[in-house]
Amino acid sequence: MASADFFNVTKFKSNLSKGGARPSLFRVELQYPFAIQSFLSSLFSPNQASFLIKTTTIPASTIGSYDVFYHGKAIKVAGDRTFETWDTTIINDEDFGIRKVLEEWMNAISNHSLNTRDKDKFPPNDKVEGSNASYKSTLKVTQFSKGGEELRTYTFKGAWPSALSTINLDWGTQEIEEFTCTWLYDSWSAEQHS
Repeated sequence: MASADFFNVTKFKSNLSKGGARPSLFRVELQYPFAIQSFLSSLFSPNQASFLIKTTTIPASTIGSYDVFYHGKAIKVAGDRTFETWDTTIINDEDFGIRKVLEEWMNAISNHSLNTRDKDKFPPNDKVEGSNASYKSTLKVTQFSKGGEELRTYTFKGAWPSALSTINLDWGTQEIEEFTCTWLYDSWSAEQHS
């Protein structure tokens, strides 16, 4: 490509033919484990998270490497894929709906006082499709076009909440409360819709 073509704004616009993806056009879907679903049915709609999760990310993709030495020269060889944590920022409503469910989910994974798993909710040998433990579930983030069509969906398999952030309280603020949930997961996959 000639350098004159690179600085040509018309060429730039023709390569950005759809106007660019917008970071504000997304939806997050939380699929709670079966044992948690019965707890949340009395609290709020499971779809509430799709409306109250206000920020997240499309996951990073990382393949590690290791060095193989040949006569003192390092040759880079592809290693194992690693998956970073995934964060969601959630608006807290006065019913504390999502927060209560996430706290219950985490407490069933590891009890506050005994540091044990709730065997009634998450039996040790019970597996979930696509996962090695019943306390894990599936999460999705979908990016939309400016016209409202689904563009791409990222599915997190074997996901579970590992950390809930604090909720800041302050007499001098009028903002709505929000908090962050950090998720761990086994893997993710992507599906292109259009």
